[in-house]
Amino acid sequence: MHTKDVYSIRVETKGDVTTVYLKGSLVEEAGVALGTEVSKKIDEGGKRFVFDFGYSLTISSPTVATILDLAERIVDGKGGKLIVSSLTDLNMKVFEMVGIFLYAEACPTVQEAEIQAML
Repeated sequence: MHTKDVYSIRVETKGDVTTVYLKGSLVEEAGVALGTEVSKKIDEGGKRFVFDFGYSLTISSPTVATILDLAERIVDGKGGKLIVSSLTDLNMKVFEMVGIFLYAEACPTVQEAEIQAML
């Protein structure tokens, strides 16, 4: 029996920092949903973002491309800041290879990322 990949995206804004909590497999529609949710916040004037991957092990290539696009929009387009947190070693290497860290910084925990986003 094949079960559909389950994911959830929760967006929370505290002060100037918008934290995006990602859970489950970030494949197919999860990447589209991530792009839609974060784009709304960018359009509303958001400039400081944290993407927390603490409960997400699988990130598909199209979703990685969406994250790279969002990073470029936040940093180059808005002069903002993006911090990613709680990446697995594999996802850290993937993000390095595709150039996400040209735009974003990484922190081991979401708490550290939220502090770093304020600096």
